[in-house]
Amino acid sequence: MTCRAAFCPCVPVKNGLVSSPPHDPDPMIGGLVPVPDPAPDPDQPSQPANQDAAQGSIFSDRNFLLFLVGQCITTQGLWIQKIAMSWLAWSLTGSAFWTGMIAALNFAPAFFLGPIFGVMADRVDLRRTAMLLNLGQAGVSFLLMGLSYADMMTLPWMVVLAGSMGILGSAMTPIRLSLVPVIVPRAFMNRAVAYAAMNFNISRLVGPAVGGVVIATWGTGAAFMINAISYLPMVFVISVVTIHMERAPDAKSRRIWTSLVDGASYALNHPMIRSVLALSCFVSLVGTGMVELMPVFAEAVYDRGVTGLGMLASSAGIGAVTSTFILSRISSDAIAYQRITIIGAFTAAIGMTGLGFAPWYELAVVLVALTGGGLTLVGVGSQTALQLTVDNRLRGRVMSFWSATSFGGMALGGTLLGAISEAGHIQYTARGSGVLILCAACVGLWRLYRIGALPGAGALR
Repeated sequence: MTCRAAFCPCVPVKNGLVSSPPHDPDPMIGGLVPVPDPAPDPDQPSQPANQDAAQGSIFSDRNFLLFLVGQCITTQGLWIQKIAMSWLAWSLTGSAFWTGMIAALNFAPAFFLGPIFGVMADRVDLRRTAMLLNLGQAGVSFLLMGLSYADMMTLPWMVVLAGSMGILGSAMTPIRLSLVPVIVPRAFMNRAVAYAAMNFNISRLVGPAVGGVVIATWGTGAAFMINAISYLPMVFVISVVTIHMERAPDAKSRRIWTSLVDGASYALNHPMIRSVLALSCFVSLVGTGMVELMPVFAEAVYDRGVTGLGMLASSAGIGAVTSTFILSRISSDAIAYQRITIIGAFTAAIGMTGLGFAPWYELAVVLVALTGGGLTLVGVGSQTALQLTVDNRLRGRVMSFWSATSFGGMALGGTLLGAISEAGHIQYTARGSGVLILCAACVGLWRLYRIGALPGAGALR
């Protein structure tokens, strides 16, 4: 019996120490069973007959190329809309609290409903469900566009529609994350997961930059229209891609609660998954939540209006692109991506703390770029580390925990930080956020050292 990584769940870990003998908690029944020597997984697609394919370009795979292009268009539109909603909320209310609240409603359902949707993602027809959810999101965006162009948008309408987008988005996230591994051959899976994660997290920062330009030039209605149209290419892509592996749904006799507990038990008992989820959640809470308040920085701190917001968002996008270049050069294994997550947390902490002290707008632009780059490293690193580690039978559930902690943390953080900023100065809040992220990064680094996952460091005995 063999085990190839210290992070593998088949290796019992106590107080950070790796011990033996190896056993694997079966996530479906909760018991302990011996770990056999690695064997072909019948649930996974077989290796291509031509082994050279594993070393070829992933962009030669038609399925993945179509999916990546479709996802790129859709996610850019999604984040263009989110910055438009934040700006519209600030314009309507002039309140940092309500600006954070509208941002929270886009993400809060992922925290409360995400794990339930994750269970469903392990059961339903991925293709059909993804198409329906994309069409639903397009419908809500068209309604936002109509209300904005008709000058009928009110705060209650924003609350209802932001919440609707949040529910549909929280249902779509585990579906989207479960699609990537089943539309590409297994030989390309590592790179496919990494590129898909990079695309989404770059869009999270580049999209608002584009949105700022669109809003300044054509108004929020145009931003909502772009997002509505952006879902249509993805519907087409999902309808034509080939599924290499039909996911076997859970037995119908299993209760949703039981399936959810199985997934939670697996995640909590897996050292890597547990630590990655914890760091991702915390950074989203106090880091990405602060980024949601960029309209407040642009207007209340630096008095630059929507043009200044576009510049701040653009600088975050530049940081994201730079991080992508770095990520394209690292090795494609789960431990490497966990290290990248911690490096990203340190980078975001420096940028966020500096932003809290920045007296000039030009300096703030540079620091937002640094923060955006760090947050991209955290987002891509954590998502990819999980995708390369998780048992395929529980992929939907575990990735829904990631979306719940990441987007739920962002939602709660945006609301809490907005409320704190109402009571004081938003730059004081940024300083506190930066210090907290720095502390979390130090804990993550210490944890990696304890289990011997840092270069040149063995597990402490």
